[in-house]
Amino acid sequence: MRSSLSTEQGEKIIVPPRALGLIKDTEGQGLRSNNYDSYYYRTGEEPVTPVSQKRSINISNKKKFSQIAISDEVNRLLRKASEKVAQLVEAEDLIEQANIAFVFKDCLEDLWRNRDNREDNWGDLLNILQIVLAQVELEQLSVTQKLSIKKVTNDYLCASEILDANMDEALGILSDSGFDPWSGISGKPEE
Repeated sequence: MRSSLSTEQGEKIIVPPRALGLIKDTEGQGLRSNNYDSYYYRTGEEPVTPVSQKRSINISNKKKFSQIAISDEVNRLLRKASEKVAQLVEAEDLIEQANIAFVFKDCLEDLWRNRDNREDNWGDLLNILQIVLAQVELEQLSVTQKLSIKKVTNDYLCASEILDANMDEALGILSDSGFDPWSGISGKPEE
């Protein structure tokens, strides 16, 4: 059984079975297209997926892989932040405490670059943590403040989803430990 294909000029091309046929792909680009799709015809079968469709499938797979890679990076940064905040709580030396706090702040900045990959509340909580750390001298963090940062990081920031109720709880924890989560809006108090 022979198949026939029409060209732009109205000519018919006869394609024998099991032969490779090239057809100009003009659907997407009009007459200017220089892309050709190949179709393999087997007796009694429909043509296989055109190359242009295979290209779009590959692109979507690359996008999915990219999203997985970003998610892995965010999870790696969250694990690092969780480890650093645990070290921060254990630190007794003021210089060591400040150094660990700076590394923790760097983790938060790296997470901030990936804020669009999570829900809005996650980005907001990340921003609030950065705000509260900016308002204190890192070597002067009290035990209560370090514990509150650890709780907010581990229980809320590292959670799979942050709801509005979780945001209220996290803000309460930070406020109760002496931080002003709204200082980014209100500014620093004058002394």
